[in-house]
Amino acid sequence: MVKKFADIAKGKCKFGRRNMRNAMVMEMRRQEQLKRGTKVSGKGKQVTVAAQEVPITQRAGHPLVKTKAKPAEWKTIPGKAITVDLARVPWLPDDWGQGVKMTNPISRSRPGQGGTYTVWVAPCGRVFYHRYAMEEFLGRTLSVKDGFNGQRRLAQLQGKRTDEKKFFEILTPAERKRLPKADELHFCIVSARRTETAEGLQGIAQVQALFQSAAVEPTWYVDEPSLQEYKKLGLKAVVGGKLCPARNKCLVDAARLGKACVEVSDDISRWEYYDGAQAQDGSDDAVNAAHAAATCHIITPVAAARFLLAKLRAAQALAPDKSKAPHLAGVYPLGSCSRAFGGPVIQNQHFILGDFFVVDVGSKLRFDEEMTLKEDYDFTAQHIFTHGSVIRCTRMTIAAKHQTNAGGACAIRDKKGLEEQKNIAILKRKWPRAIRNHTKRKNEVMMQWPADGDVMGTARAAAAAEKEASKKVGGGLVKKDGKLKAKLKPLKAKASKVPAEFKPTARVAKGGSACKLPYINARVAAASGKTVQCLLEEFFFKDGKGAQKKYGPADLRYDIKRGTLRLR
Repeated sequence: MVKKFADIAKGKCKFGRRNMRNAMVMEMRRQEQLKRGTKVSGKGKQVTVAAQEVPITQRAGHPLVKTKAKPAEWKTIPGKAITVDLARVPWLPDDWGQGVKMTNPISRSRPGQGGTYTVWVAPCGRVFYHRYAMEEFLGRTLSVKDGFNGQRRLAQLQGKRTDEKKFFEILTPAERKRLPKADELHFCIVSARRTETAEGLQGIAQVQALFQSAAVEPTWYVDEPSLQEYKKLGLKAVVGGKLCPARNKCLVDAARLGKACVEVSDDISRWEYYDGAQAQDGSDDAVNAAHAAATCHIITPVAAARFLLAKLRAAQALAPDKSKAPHLAGVYPLGSCSRAFGGPVIQNQHFILGDFFVVDVGSKLRFDEEMTLKEDYDFTAQHIFTHGSVIRCTRMTIAAKHQTNAGGACAIRDKKGLEEQKNIAILKRKWPRAIRNHTKRKNEVMMQWPADGDVMGTARAAAAAEKEASKKVGGGLVKKDGKLKAKLKPLKAKASKVPAEFKPTARVAKGGSACKLPYINARVAAASGKTVQCLLEEFFFKDGKGAQKKYGPADLRYDIKRGTLRLR
């Protein structure tokens, strides 16, 4: 029995908190109806027993501090027993408790009917049925900030999680050998303006609880105006600034500590890993069947990060050059990984989601602070371009609220999508062959790394230019000193008919006269001794401007008439 209590406290119970809460309420209802002589059905025996075995001190409805009224003795004024609840509303103060009581039968009650009330018990033992009555009693308005610690404890209790030792058995022997300890990683939660809403505070409490359940105190990197609000919640918070500067500060701090960096969003409620065989084919029926047959491991963010880092370091050990080995690892970007069962467990040139990723020691890459959204696409592209690959675990998923949660990056988005378009333009400029518009979603992009690795398109453009130039010059291109140049062809004289006044086989010689033009004298000297046919078909000379000219019949007549040449 003690072991079961310990398992529940550590979140290793095989039943979820909501399931057990329903079982507890239904069992209360069944027992009450038995007293009235009516039989009604309840939940399954196993979950009912599990719910009843949870000690009241391990229930979320139990006060977080010691109170005058003992929870085990809670009763209404008429003496109706109150059972400590497994749930807890988000606005309940630490010294208050939450319970469940059965309704009293009335004249209109039918056999088998009868419900329950959720009630709240003050430190003095007074029972309340409504929030407004509690606020009148306290003289103030209750908010989610009052119940933050209770929500954090709620997330820690009765959570269904896989034992870490069993989860790490999924790793190969080489990967388990490189499994890091939790203190080898710097856990960073990037957040901004989440304390302003009830939903945001619940998300903060949930993420913090998941880390604390793994005995890790993460560092919250927040916007400066919200810093004190985060600290009031008992969080270890530092100023991070805007999104990309905060992300870079996480990386810099981790490098300074000599640790791998783990960056986490502040609205993640669940980490899961599906262990199972790959589908036989890529059809919907096959991948869905493979996904349904897989074992689902519910894990902590700490276990997930250690798992990914072990895979990173095992991949690095196999690489001849560590700088060309992956340094970035992440999870499948969708909430369900059923479609991923049509492919391998690890993908190496795919998008890494910014909500949860691990960067190993040694990478000097940073987020582009020009970007305000979609910075994770650019960061992924940088890693593939520089280190050759990344590691995306297609069987690991997270449950995050993303665009529906107020605060954070959602505060930057605008209804017209102008900010999205600005960042998409930056991505296309930097990675023209890897980024394209999403085929179905407006203001979204798709990343597909080119198979030839020419992400900038430079080699592709050079090949196209070479092909085009080849067409223009008839293929007459040669590479000289690594540059594309036109191939120089020797000039050929067209065959010309020797005028009847000249004998083709007659030779010319220098005449008795000289000319004042230097280029004529040079032409005469070069022509002397050649036959008339050779002169008129193959002889070229340079004119007074240095241009190459073909020697023709008019030139021969001129030289003979001037006396600079003679026939013999």
